[in-house]
Amino acid sequence: MAYTTSELAALSGVTARTLRYYDRIGLLTPPLAANGYRQYGQAEVDRLQLILTYRALGFALAEIQALLTQPPAKQAAMLADQRKRLLAERRRVDRQLQALDVTLANQKGGSEMSDPEKFEALKRQRLQENDAAYGQEVEARYGKAVKAAADAHYAGLTAAQYQAMTEAEEQLKVALLRYLTAPVLPSAAAKQAYAAHRTWLLATTPNLTEQMHRALAAMYTDDPRFTAYYTKLTGNARAAGALRQIIEHYTREQEAN
Repeated sequence: MAYTTSELAALSGVTARTLRYYDRIGLLTPPLAANGYRQYGQAEVDRLQLILTYRALGFALAEIQALLTQPPAKQAAMLADQRKRLLAERRRVDRQLQALDVTLANQKGGSEMSDPEKFEALKRQRLQENDAAYGQEVEARYGKAVKAAADAHYAGLTAAQYQAMTEAEEQLKVALLRYLTAPVLPSAAAKQAYAAHRTWLLATTPNLTEQMHRALAAMYTDDPRFTAYYTKLTGNARAAGALRQIIEHYTREQEAN
């Protein structure tokens, strides 16, 4: 059976405008009937069903377009990867809900947490968030043992150490913003940014080397998630690139000395 655009829209629940857009980008291109109108056959209906399924699974249109060109084995692998991402996202949302429930209970007086308990809960939440966002990359670069040691060190931070790490992050922000007004290497602002960043990292990675520091800095521009973090921290989209240049300059200076 063949369908017009409006008929398929009514059947599928997708708007006619969306179907025309799919045609324009080459995602779902039906043949034209003798009268010049789009005519959707069984193959197009089946393809639309796949498109809608993949959309529901969280794939972007560009990803779907690439997915539909792959052989079945490759499609299965891509679906498996998407499943992992969705599981990670579900764990992140579950942690947020848990933290929200605790906060609501505290505000309503239903559960009173001591300051040490609140601090420990905060550390656990940060560890879980970092693991979900960056755990695989860190393990790939440095190995499971290094990551496990860093996680254990972070979990063992005292309140004073955690406060020092928070202050170092704020100092990094201030120094980076100063540097971005006059990005010159070397400079006092650059050196302060480097020192603050190193202090911040040492709180969680006490065995940090210059080489490790540079490798982390490379991720700040290579991985959009890190870039977005420093953009949000400073309000300046150039922050991640500037910090990478600063770290590369001073780590090589340290090695030369």
